[in-house]
Amino acid sequence: MNAHRPHSVLAPSPNRTSEQQILKPREHAMPGARFLRISASTAALFLFTTLVQPNEVRHLKLDEAVRLALAQNRSLKLARLKIEENEHKKEGAHSAYYPVLTNQSNILHVSEVQNLVLPQGSLGTPAGFPVPSQTTTIPEGNNTFYSSGTQLTQPLTQLFRVHDENRVAAAEVATTRTDLKAAENEVALQVHALYFGILVAQLQKSAAEQETSFATETLHENENDVRNGSALQVATLQSRAELLQGRQSVLTAELQIDDLTTDLNDLLGLPLDTKLDLDPDVAADLQPQSKDEYLKAAWEENPEIRAAQLAIEKAHAGVSVAKTAYIPDVTAYARYSYQDGVPFFVRNFGTVGVNINYTLWDFGKRKSAVQERDTQLREAEVNLERLKEKVAVEVERSYNKLERTKSMVNVARQVAELRAESERLANEQARQGVVLPSDVRHATAATYKAKADLLQASLGYVLAFAELERAVGRAPGLP
Repeated sequence: MNAHRPHSVLAPSPNRTSEQQILKPREHAMPGARFLRISASTAALFLFTTLVQPNEVRHLKLDEAVRLALAQNRSLKLARLKIEENEHKKEGAHSAYYPVLTNQSNILHVSEVQNLVLPQGSLGTPAGFPVPSQTTTIPEGNNTFYSSGTQLTQPLTQLFRVHDENRVAAAEVATTRTDLKAAENEVALQVHALYFGILVAQLQKSAAEQETSFATETLHENENDVRNGSALQVATLQSRAELLQGRQSVLTAELQIDDLTTDLNDLLGLPLDTKLDLDPDVAADLQPQSKDEYLKAAWEENPEIRAAQLAIEKAHAGVSVAKTAYIPDVTAYARYSYQDGVPFFVRNFGTVGVNINYTLWDFGKRKSAVQERDTQLREAEVNLERLKEKVAVEVERSYNKLERTKSMVNVARQVAELRAESERLANEQARQGVVLPSDVRHATAATYKAKADLLQASLGYVLAFAELERAVGRAPGLP
């Protein structure tokens, strides 16, 4: 059964009179000017025709729509950027393993410096001559002096903390990857729902159009019967009401198709006014596994469960980070210094040493931090158990829905076969003159509706399978 294809709206062509007036040269125009006017008019008509052409129809199959959504959906693009952000954050945490080279430079000016004063003869009076011969002032340093030091620092005991912080960063990267997987599965399921919703709405529209045709035929027959006196006016009124209801159903289906198409375009990352031609040929010959196999696969592949497991790993690392606060910070360093103007210091000198920093008392701050991280660890463990139960319930519900929709497909197939046989009999009776044309139209409309219901049930079965795949942790519609 072919899906409804939207009709293209062709650009209106200019009328012949207007075109002749545009292309008709003036009597006093020169041949070159006439050629220029014709060229300009042709270019304007071509440009106008190009601008008013409608949007090109995009033909899509279900698997193509899923891949397009996974590649272009804006929410998934943000999730991928979040992964990149956390990867850079992990790189920054990893760099803490290595030494750090820093430089510190200063320019200082003091208002007054301490000078060394040597009174006359303070160094002795050899041969009767005082040394120094007079009081002497020796300046020590300058009012403005410069200093610069380049230092290489290597943390030692802090490496325990750095190791655990890297574990936290790695868990955050893995968590964002599982978040992306969960988002991809959800987007794939939404594509299925919108894709099937559009197909079903198109079927409902076609069925409503068939019902409208049946109501039109019935109204025509009732009007003839009223004129012949073989029916009452109320039959005509009822037929008119049925006709209006059919038209209302068509308009409702059209509005639903437009809304669902806009939502699907947004999900696929396409312009919202893109016209879509969806392929209704969706494979329904599925081979589901057993319920136990789905449950086992869900505990291994479900992104929510995987994220909960990573949260436990992150919480373990957080407890270790908190405990490292009890370890003294021991840092080895080597420094090269230059100065100009500082008294009693040479211009260039080096320094090598070890710095130890330890908090003796913090009124229980470190203990509270460890207890906080322990509580977070227990929360993560309880959350994992909660999610396992939630996923088990979701798999159970989705599997039962899959079984019910399969039964609905079998029932809808039997109804479609009976309606087709009823239509065949109505056509034979119409050829024999036993039934009215409206009865044949009614049988045809019922057959079409039964076929639409069969396809709708088949799409519901495929959608239920997609929901089960998403509950397990797989992207529906992808191998």
